[in-house]
Amino acid sequence: MTRQSRRFFMKAAGGATVASLVGGSISFAQASDQFDKVPRIRLTTLPTACYKMNNMTDQIGGPDLYIKRDDVMELAHGGNKTRKLEYALAEALNNGAKAVVTQGGLQSNHVRQTVSGAAKIGLECHVILSNPVPEMKDELMGSGNYLMDHIMGAHIYVAEDGRGPVVEKVLADLTAAGKNPYNIPAGASNGIGSMGYVNAGRELVAQWKEMGISPSHIFHPTGSCGTQAGLIMGLRYFGNTTTKVMGVSVGGPAEPAMKRVRAVLNETCEVMGVPADFIKDEDIIVLGDYYGKAYGYPTEAGLDAVKMTAKNEGVLCDPVYTGKAMSAMIDMVKNNKLENAKDVTFLHTGGAPALHPYAKYFLT
Repeated sequence: MTRQSRRFFMKAAGGATVASLVGGSISFAQASDQFDKVPRIRLTTLPTACYKMNNMTDQIGGPDLYIKRDDVMELAHGGNKTRKLEYALAEALNNGAKAVVTQGGLQSNHVRQTVSGAAKIGLECHVILSNPVPEMKDELMGSGNYLMDHIMGAHIYVAEDGRGPVVEKVLADLTAAGKNPYNIPAGASNGIGSMGYVNAGRELVAQWKEMGISPSHIFHPTGSCGTQAGLIMGLRYFGNTTTKVMGVSVGGPAEPAMKRVRAVLNETCEVMGVPADFIKDEDIIVLGDYYGKAYGYPTEAGLDAVKMTAKNEGVLCDPVYTGKAMSAMIDMVKNNKLENAKDVTFLHTGGAPALHPYAKYFLT
């Protein structure tokens, strides 16, 4: 995020409000009014549903379990990146971009939603993809998100030796062609993209109040870490000081992921005009025991969680992201690993299209 971008968003947001919010001198509604000055385009219908998983609660035992359905949105099957793109694509339009550039794996949910969002608002979309699971190349390039990227008209570049140089070349070529490209990082995980989950935090605070519940924990998969950074900020900014945000790493150890969360939080604070220490280190929780071999490789527990959620709730998770996160929640609830667990919530970030290339894990 450039300094120009930060100044633009800070000016639009009307300056810092957190000090007065924490001090109790402004209301939830006033904080919302300030936050809503951040430029945004509407790409889906919000709020998404949040409800109790009755059958999973009965199956696992323990506290009541809830699910927030961010997998159900209007950009080509939806997912968490749709919220982020409402802010990232708003800035692209405000900057006069004629094209957007982004990157991810061959089955990137973020890329699929970016391609869909760009099509919806009339921008070219150029995507740089890499293969996280070389032995599954044919499956990953034959269905699911990759297929949908093609159908929606994406300009696709497959990077064999790292995405960075290809991204730079595509940006340079588009700039030379006069298209003023806007670069969205992997996962839209920067300060601007994280605004989508600041907004989701506000949404959850209101929904939980209406439902009469007070979740002790909310679980979600964390990879590029923008969802986690935004959600922590959103809950705290809009007055929830107790719910623990449990990021489940899908591709590596906890410590590097926690550093990425902090880095995105630092950008989020700049965008919102919030003191850098508003979110304390103890608020950043990443679980690093559930990702398995590496990003893109399913785990046995994750596959079991996908099947369990599907059979008991009719909800489809995926083996790369939400299956691993659901397996973490199941394990920690079933084995009493959560302190003072109550109304435990699962944030479903999408990803079901990736079930198709991983079909062999479910058909045997």
